Amino acid sequence: MAITNVQQGVITEAEFAKICILTSSGRLIPTRALADDDRRDFEIHIRRHFGDSLAMQLKTARRLHLHGRSRRLEINFRVKAPLISDPRLLYFLAHFDVKARGFTDPVFLVPSPFFHKHALHGVDATWIKFQFKASVEPDSGDMWAQWALQQDEVGPHILHILNSLTGKPRLDPQAEQLIAMSGTVWVRRPSSILVPKRHQAAYERPYY
Repeated sequence: MAITNVQQGVITEAEFAKICILTSSGRLIPTRALADDDRRDFEIHIRRHFGDSLAMQLKTARRLHLHGRSRRLEINFRVKAPLISDPRLLYFLAHFDVKARGFTDPVFLVPSPFFHKHALHGVDATWIKFQFKASVEPDSGDMWAQWALQQDEVGPHILHILNSLTGKPRLDPQAEQLIAMSGTVWVRRPSSILVPKRHQAAYERPYY
């Protein structure tokens, strides 16, 4: 009997947390978000350093597709507007091999601005749709190859990102608070937020 999508989510989140901790020699602290309202599965910070953190969204698949002679990871999903692109929000995308009970190398760690630009597959009145297709072959030269990592590289790479972000400005704190509120309508939205065209009129005028 196959595992359910819910079980897949629980298992892969635990596997991701394990990889982060072990490949960083315990320096990374991945914390599950109690609510995924702003589409993040984990907040990650360096142990004893609370000034900077990364938000991580996990997307996994249980099988690989053949494209010619190459194996390809394909993941499709959709989200509701608004869509927030920020260098501190990353996508972890991976194939989870149920029989091997672990991820298949390589995995992909993609910054949300790049992912949202290149994986965007369509926008309708309600949904923003994404389609991720990446070769998992070692000689891949597709656009996603630059974000491919072996699992033992995940921890060091996240540490590098966190260190490189130190001192860089975040999204305006007031904007961060408003983004988390339900029913918020932007009079002037930050450039990092994408909404479907049919919603733009509503987002560009005040409501009371």
